[in-house]
Formats: sequence, C-alpha cells, structure tokens
Amino acid sequence: MLVRHQATEQQVLREVGIRPTAPRMTILRAILDGGHRHLTPESFHQELVDAGHGLSLATVYNTLNQFAESDLLRRVGCGDRHFFCTNTREHHHFYDPRTGRIEDIPDPQPMIMNLPPAPDGMMIEAVEVIVRLRRLPHN
Repeated sequence: MLVRHQATEQQVLREVGIRPTAPRMTILRAILDGGHRHLTPESFHQELVDAGHGLSLATVYNTLNQFAESDLLRRVGCGDRHFFCTNTREHHHFYDPRTGRIEDIPDPQPMIMNLPPAPDGMMIEAVEVIVRLRRLPHN
C-alpha cells in the first residue's frame, strides 16, 4: 500500500512520472485514505460520486489503470473481472466468484516452487496466485 511519508499527492504522482491533475490527485487521495482494499472502477467511481466528486467513470477507469501501470496499485484479474489492489507488496488472493469478494491471503504467503524457466529473451516478473473459493455443500 502506498504510504504518505510527508509526501503530497503531487509529489507521489511526479515521482512515478504522472502529471498531477486535480482528478488524479482526488483519486490518489481517496486511495491513500482508504487503507488496504480491492477496488473495481465502478464501485470506486460510486464512492467518489457519493463523496461529492464529479468524476466520470472513464476518468476513474483510466486513472486506476495508469496508477497500476506505474505500480501505485496492483491490477488483479479474476476471470472476467478486474480489481485494483491498494496493497502493492507481493501477495496472493482468495476469490469467491459467486459473491465477487476478493481478499488478501494472510501471511505467510504460499510458496511457489519449481517454476519453469522463462522463454528466451524473457524474465519472470511476478507470480500471482488466485485461490478460487466455493461454499461447501450443506450436509
């Protein structure tokens, strides 16, 4: 998760090469103030609208993607859904497709061993594990 070490939203954005516009700073401030969580563009847009910010869904969607490309957020794909995780450290997730709920797997993280070598000219950047959950049938 991003931490504000006395840095302003402007400084955080400039450090990753993003021009600090008012909408971007509003979105970053809401992310920083929200703690560890998993956002969808739609739910986060509604949160911003409810807080009185007149930002379009397209602006929120594009900004979240831009922040993920700059490592301010992590993009997590779960089937046809995508979430933006504010916890940027290496970690894995539980996902319940029935409810759409996603949550961080608590430490210690699962160990991933015996990865195949990357193809020629490539390197493994990250390994992400998403554990899909399903309720047990009632006995």
